[in-house]
Amino acid sequence: MYKVNYIISNKGVVNCVVSGQTYTFGKNHPNYDKLIGYLEDSNVEYFEAAYDVESAIDHFCEGYIDVKNGTLQWDGIDMPELFTDRILKMKQEGFNFQPMLEFLNNMNENPSDHAIVELFDFMQHEHLPITDDGHFLAYKAVDKNFKDKWSGSFDNSVGSTVEVDRTNVDDNRNNGCSHGLHVGSLNYVKDYGDDNNGDQFLIVKVNPMDVVSVPHDAKYQKLRCCRYEVVSLFTDPLKDSVEMSEKPLQETTRYGNAWKEDVRQRIESLMTLMS
Repeated sequence: MYKVNYIISNKGVVNCVVSGQTYTFGKNHPNYDKLIGYLEDSNVEYFEAAYDVESAIDHFCEGYIDVKNGTLQWDGIDMPELFTDRILKMKQEGFNFQPMLEFLNNMNENPSDHAIVELFDFMQHEHLPITDDGHFLAYKAVDKNFKDKWSGSFDNSVGSTVEVDRTNVDDNRNNGCSHGLHVGSLNYVKDYGDDNNGDQFLIVKVNPMDVVSVPHDAKYQKLRCCRYEVVSLFTDPLKDSVEMSEKPLQETTRYGNAWKEDVRQRIESLMTLMS
């Protein structure tokens, strides 16, 4: 293995020559950090595969998403960074694009732009896979009788659905402890629950349309929503990017141009809010 030489400018632009070909890329490349790591290790094969992410994503996303100058775009609109990491991981793990389409479809049904942007903060944490029907999985701690630890009034038995009116959920992320149904990241829930008191730890399923707010406190590790399903008892962290149901995934559902335009307008609104 020969050593690959490269130069990084003050602005983070990398220039290198690999296998006789000159490469230039900046921080907007989806695999920027990985590429530098492969250069440091002189891993030519991995570098070349990671660099050509544009053609790989174009094919994987089945025409719904393009990559322009290293940035994922939906019909010409830049997408939030969360989607770059998620889509690349889905591809690497052998999933198809359908779960992400379903996630976008459900996300678009949420009435609050603020709630969606806050959801992106929450989804940055580990072990929060999306599902094949476009929901996402999170965690919850309950008491030994499967009642919520705050009021003791909601049954969280496996298989149950817990729901309140959306208007009864606090949508102000500046309020840490407030009214609404709560789920969390794995680390947050493990700190909140107490094994010594017999608390139960659960995996719950949340539809993006039902997300209301993600409080600033606890480093965005808890989320308020108006509905969730109790999937199972917690046994191990969920490590894959997608959690599949027992039913095999059908071929990709094709959404029409009107739907694509609706999603484009929503993403544009979200990016404006995030800027």
